[in-house]
Amino acid sequence: MNNWQRKYLFRFISGMAGYAILLSLIFILVDNREIEPSWLVILLAFLPLAPFLNAMSAVIHNVRSQDELHHRINLEAVLITTLITGGLTLSYGLLETAELVPHMPTVIIAPFMIFVWGIANIFVSRRYG
Repeated sequence: MNNWQRKYLFRFISGMAGYAILLSLIFILVDNREIEPSWLVILLAFLPLAPFLNAMSAVIHNVRSQDELHHRINLEAVLITTLITGGLTLSYGLLETAELVPHMPTVIIAPFMIFVWGIANIFVSRRYG
């Protein structure tokens, strides 16, 4: 693992950890309904975006620094991720509309996509390795 990959990995993991921590805190704070001014609730709701965007910019910088083979691997992994996430959310949404399953918060879709992309990247990389 070269120096840039370590830097990328640190930015990504710290960003996602910050996102998870802030998101958990926001759920607790906003769910209590004790915060009165609505502008403050909106500000708090968007707070987890800062570490999330930092993590996503690390992903973009990492992909831009890669060669054509890794670009192809990432493209295939993103395509697989999009199809899986789209299929699952569409299916769940239809079941939710029919009131057969409980409501799913959409805030979990982005972390789910990142997780699926990581798994898909491993499987696609094996095809070329």
